Amino acid sequence: MSVCHLNRGLAMLLVSSALTGCFESTLQSSDTEGDNGNKETDTDSDLTLSIEQAPADITHLRYAEFDFSAPDAAGFECSLNGDTYESCSPPMFIESVDLGNNDLSIRAVGTEGETGETALIRWTVDDVMVTGHEDLIPTNISPSAVTEGSWRGIFRINCDFAHSSYNDPIVFPGEEGAAHLHRFYGNTEVDENTTMASLYTQGESSCQGNQLNLSSYWNPALLAPVYDQITGERQLDAIGNPAWQVVPAVVGNDDEAHEVFYYSAGVDDLASIQPLPPGLRMIAGESTTQPGAEQDTSVVRWHCQTWESDDALNPQFSATIPECEEPDRVRLDVFFPSCWDGENLDSTDHRSHMAYPVNEGGPEGTQCPSSHPVPVIRVSYHYAFGVVPQFTHPDIKTSAGWRLASDMYEVTDEQAGGLSLHADWFNAWHPTVLETILENCIQGALDCHDGNLANGYRLSGTQEGTQVEPDIVNRGLGM
Repeated sequence: MSVCHLNRGLAMLLVSSALTGCFESTLQSSDTEGDNGNKETDTDSDLTLSIEQAPADITHLRYAEFDFSAPDAAGFECSLNGDTYESCSPPMFIESVDLGNNDLSIRAVGTEGETGETALIRWTVDDVMVTGHEDLIPTNISPSAVTEGSWRGIFRINCDFAHSSYNDPIVFPGEEGAAHLHRFYGNTEVDENTTMASLYTQGESSCQGNQLNLSSYWNPALLAPVYDQITGERQLDAIGNPAWQVVPAVVGNDDEAHEVFYYSAGVDDLASIQPLPPGLRMIAGESTTQPGAEQDTSVVRWHCQTWESDDALNPQFSATIPECEEPDRVRLDVFFPSCWDGENLDSTDHRSHMAYPVNEGGPEGTQCPSSHPVPVIRVSYHYAFGVVPQFTHPDIKTSAGWRLASDMYEVTDEQAGGLSLHADWFNAWHPTVLETILENCIQGALDCHDGNLANGYRLSGTQEGTQVEPDIVNRGLGM
């Protein structure tokens, strides 16, 4: 790795770096005052600053990574685009930068508060919708307007299964194997150590858009009993307990498959909706739900595909997994909250920073509550699971006995599974693409299928994931 050493006493120096491109580094002498009004202190200390990583001089990325060091420094101060200097530390990740020209000023701070020269790193972020990207595919298909009484405006994508594990980077960060069994879609490298920075900079995506959509989507695995398909006898696992198997969602290009992930409008005033902020984490539904305390089907729900359930025309939904007959499909819907507090990307309970819209019957219609005043794009999951012989009893031939890995109660003939339906989402969309989705499809009141961006491009197709299924431990609840 090439390193640019920026030494005290030099001024207005152009430094060429072979790291990721070229950047301009302006070393300001002590006792000078920068554009943002921060005055540096004149001292005799040698605060040598080394810039070890910086963005390419021209990039389409809307995040930026920096690494720097100074052996004699007690700390560092940084200023982005002329803002006031604030304490910073390497490695530094900025999750959202503007299109066009950007600059970051970095200076080392000594043990007595003295500062050295300022390294000024400059780079330009281009518009990926103008310059193009390998995950933007030309299309001559134009989306249709939404139908009356349906979605206000919607964008739909498919994802392939990425991997499965007993990890949860939101609820159990840094704790390997601490969760129930989850099935992950999107970013292929998600584990218990995933952070906003790693989500944006590591892995590929099993979702349409690949590098333009590195977000992670996960939910508890859907499980079916294992039967001998000839005798109907319940099969046992390696330690003598009733065996379970994962029921995979039907995704991809199957004409009968249901799109997996939707981005839509949760409020009536489309113009008020903002993009989801980079790094936002949130959960929809409750993992601890028990019989007698069913969840609201406006948040999480089940239905058989043959019911032809529809919010406006046929609102037939179930809080538990319905008994659907072969060759039907079991469907689930999970709707995430779409009102943000405007400040926090997460909260202690992973819920308090978000809220659902309300409708109090006034002229404004459905809108965000005053506690969470920022309407953002609504995320929802929509899966279809095939009711096929592999996952049914050979005599009954239905989805009877299916459960979620998160169901912490006994599933019986009288009590169906699925009460604990919930899902997690961690945002790592390319901001420019998400802004395009909002403006063209959602605020444009269009029904955009198959990653169509309504501007002559669609997102690239899905990709296969990277991992095999782990063993099902304790009915999927894990250790």
